[in-house]
Amino acid sequence: MVTPVVSLHGGTPVYRQIATVLRGRILQGALAPGVELASEQDLASQFGVGRDSVRDALALLRGEGLIETRRGFKSRVRDLPERQRVVLRPGKSAYSRMPTPEERVEYDVSEGVPVIIIDGVVYPADRFEIYAEDRDTGR
Repeated sequence: MVTPVVSLHGGTPVYRQIATVLRGRILQGALAPGVELASEQDLASQFGVGRDSVRDALALLRGEGLIETRRGFKSRVRDLPERQRVVLRPGKSAYSRMPTPEERVEYDVSEGVPVIIIDGVVYPADRFEIYAEDRDTGR
């Protein structure tokens, strides 16, 4: 696979360009869930940039919930679970926010993944989707 060249003189920061390339590979399936990314040093070499730019790009992807990183291990593409539906009944509302540290532990929410709140119940957004109930049919 040919690595796209990043522009050191463009208006977009280098780390964002790298994140865009890696995000595209993840979303297109070229980097499947569970696959380890190349090491930071290897990615820096592939893109012709410093490790700090690669670290910033990986931090951005981690913040989006696309990859997981652990100290001493290579970053890997997150395995996104199948989503369950939660019915939003007429007259009810839902909102999203980032989880508290306690919620991240309690609900096993990865960094960068928001939670959805419906009537005080917390749903990790990577495992649940909101389904609006039809007022006429109740489905």
